[in-house]
Amino acid sequence: MTNAVAAVLVFLAAAPAFAQDEHVGARVREWYAKMDGDIKSTGGSLGGTSINLASDLSLDSSQWNTEVQVYGHIPFFGKIYAGWWMIDRHGDEILSRTITFAGQSFTASTEVKSDVRLDVGYLTYEFDFPSIPVGDLLKWELGLQVGARVIRGEGKVDSVFASGSDSGTIGIPVIGGHAAVQITPFLRADVELVGLEFSYSGHRGHYLEAYGEIVGQPLPWVFAGVGYKYVSLGVKAHLSSTDFDLDTHITGLYVTAGVRF
Repeated sequence: MTNAVAAVLVFLAAAPAFAQDEHVGARVREWYAKMDGDIKSTGGSLGGTSINLASDLSLDSSQWNTEVQVYGHIPFFGKIYAGWWMIDRHGDEILSRTITFAGQSFTASTEVKSDVRLDVGYLTYEFDFPSIPVGDLLKWELGLQVGARVIRGEGKVDSVFASGSDSGTIGIPVIGGHAAVQITPFLRADVELVGLEFSYSGHRGHYLEAYGEIVGQPLPWVFAGVGYKYVSLGVKAHLSSTDFDLDTHITGLYVTAGVRF
């Protein structure tokens, strides 16, 4: 009985903190990211070549990419996040070796135009533990996350002689955690790590995402800051006539801004 009463008292003491953090919000990230890795499409009698995005197609330059996110905090339940981000690369290169993509062969010394696009949509639930005050200013927050990523990869290689294109989409569950510290009333730091490897119906995929950021809050409902994000993912989609593989790492700094109420 004593333990039960103590647990109730702790819960009630934490309730004002939950109520105080109740909000909904939206944010935008502009991510100056570099993408490297390999793409492959196997179909027909020619098979497929593992094509390197950097050395074969010169698609590894850092470029700006957009992420949008909305979220809400439900008292005594946790947070729900939903969002989407995209990488889109275009290249023009003279091949140094012969490659095969989507049943089409492209010989060495041929000029090819290439397009690789990656879309990632996500939905995440975060269970929040009661915040932990440290001294007069610091406040730690910890959360456990479960969610899903829907990943779609597309690739296309064109020359004056041939054109090959392919795509694949998979869904992957993820688990992870989120930690934050309110350094001052106007300055906050966050880190997050989620990921998992999964396979079903001939499809296989893996996903790992980590970021760290520092944001300033000049007003209670406005924030802006900088961070660094790393993503490693693989899409291995088994289709009726082809197998589409995209294995890539994406890294870079970003700026972010948003509102919450």
